Amino acid sequence: MRLSRAAIVMKKDFSEFRKNRYIMATLLFMPLLVAVVLPMVYVVPINELGSQRDHPLDLEFDITASYDDVNFVNATASDLLIQNSTISNSVLQGCIIRNSTIVASNVNGSSVEFCRLRDSLFTNSNIYSPVENIHSSLMESQIMGQDDEMTRLKDIIFNVLLILLMMIPVTIPTVTASYSFVGEKTNKSLEPLLATPITDIELLVGKSGSIFFVSMGATWLSFAVCVVAVDILTYPVLGYYPLPTAYWMTGVILLAPAMCMMSILANVLISSKVNDVRVSQQVGGIVVLPLVLFFISSFSGVIATGILPLILFTLLVIVGDLGILALSLRTFKREEILVNWK
Repeated sequence: MRLSRAAIVMKKDFSEFRKNRYIMATLLFMPLLVAVVLPMVYVVPINELGSQRDHPLDLEFDITASYDDVNFVNATASDLLIQNSTISNSVLQGCIIRNSTIVASNVNGSSVEFCRLRDSLFTNSNIYSPVENIHSSLMESQIMGQDDEMTRLKDIIFNVLLILLMMIPVTIPTVTASYSFVGEKTNKSLEPLLATPITDIELLVGKSGSIFFVSMGATWLSFAVCVVAVDILTYPVLGYYPLPTAYWMTGVILLAPAMCMMSILANVLISSKVNDVRVSQQVGGIVVLPLVLFFISSFSGVIATGILPLILFTLLVIVGDLGILALSLRTFKREEILVNWK
């Protein structure tokens, strides 16, 4: 195989991509949407929760009595220190409540620390590390010390962003690769291309290489922009830059190229067998399903989360790439393409 011949095919395809407005719009719009618009939407919950955690209200207390292990039922009280107690159907004002259970009560201007909250209303209060919070309402109150909740929220949001980012190297080839042969047929340039003195593997490498560089270029650019956007938006609240993580780097550096190549090989193979660009794109879109299923399974707990499962999934994708490549080399026959071209 001569790489110089494959490079000529790549150069030709690059020129075609630049001329096709549909392909250029896909290359520009999707990365821009994922990298700029979506971080603005998805980091809002992080900023909201972080602002609640980091800025307690300035409250002053004048404690007149303290109670430990007491049941407050249908009570009205103020300026008390209450610990290890149960409070139900009560109204409390200006109290410090610790390690207690608060049920169906109205708490105002108080400090609530490490408590279970159920069906209650908290007004102008500071709530520190609630053990449980079921159907309670907060009005002008702040929640602090929810690091575990913040971590879970960040993991979910960042993993959703990673899924959307990983869609780029999978979905862009459904547009660019579907035009690899069907577009040649439509432009009536397929017959001269297949008649050139170039081997089948050189033709496949040239077609696949051009699509790979375009798709991964868009992916890595959007990755960089997305990381910068998320870091800028969340730093004022978190106090540090959350991205990129090792999980993100593993996905973008290892899994993204593997998924991109799978999408390219599948779409080039399909494109060489059909005569309609729409059919090629619809069939090629199936390639995205394994990626979506993997991340959904991770979120739901069906499979373990972390870098190791991601690497194992990447290896499976690479094995699939090799299988599709072998199938492509076996079934790709330029003579059949010319004969069957209608």
